Formats: sequence, structure tokens, C-alpha cells
Amino acid sequence: MLPEIQIICVGKYKDKNLEALEAHYLKQIKKVSIKEIKTFAEDILKEEQELTNILSQYQKQQVFLLTEKGKEFNDSIDFSKFIEAQSQRLNKSLVFVISGAVGFTKKMKSEYQCFSLSPLTLPHKLCRLILVEQIYRAHTILTGHPYHN
Repeated sequence: MLPEIQIICVGKYKDKNLEALEAHYLKQIKKVSIKEIKTFAEDILKEEQELTNILSQYQKQQVFLLTEKGKEFNDSIDFSKFIEAQSQRLNKSLVFVISGAVGFTKKMKSEYQCFSLSPLTLPHKLCRLILVEQIYRAHTILTGHPYHN
């Protein structure tokens, strides 16, 4: 089973098509919520401060930053096993953080675990949709639903 999952995103969707796709997956996995925070355009220090303030609310959860240079998973089954292991091992909710265009500072990357959905650099809005879909896919793998096949 999936743990409670919070996705924190810098910036907001402005594309109704992406919103509709995301809503499709979220409707089927009720344990996932998304919090959008203000982007500070090109000011990485202001963005870091905002993220630090928000992440201070999640001290009892396991926080992961999504970066192209983070830990990679071999496939969706590997990702689902990771989700399941984190849930069982920690008995905590998981928090995934997607930065805005300026990325994460070195300090933030050193304070939290980082993982990657792809070695490619993805636009943060596309990364958000891929993450939601992969969480949904992990849910279907863990519950034996045929979606993944």
C-alpha cells in the first residue's frame, strides 16, 4: 500500500491539459496531495528560503528532492519497491519536492536525499506529471492492478 505522499512544487500549472492528466491520476490515488508554492523566478536564495520554511513543517516525514543527478531507479517496479520500503521502514509519509527553474542550492541537496526520474533535465511541470503518474503506477504494481502490464 502507498503511504501518505505530499508533493511540493515550486510554481503552478498554467496548462489545463497537464492539470487534467494529473487530476486523472490523483482521483485514483487519494493518498497523494500537492502543494504549490510561489516561484521567485531567478532568485535561488529567496526560493531556498521559501522551501526551507515550508519543509520545516515536514520534519516528521521523509523528504526527497527531485534532481536529474539524484539516485536513479532501474524501472517503475524498482520505484514501487522503493516507495513500499520507505513506507514500511519509516512508517512516515513521504514528501517529494520539485524545484522551479532555478533548481536547488548545494546546501539543500546536501540536507535531503535526492533522486531522479530521468538523467535528462525535465521541465518542472512535466516532472510533476511524470512523478504523479509513477506514484499511480507504483500503487497499481503494489496492489496487483494490471495498469503496469
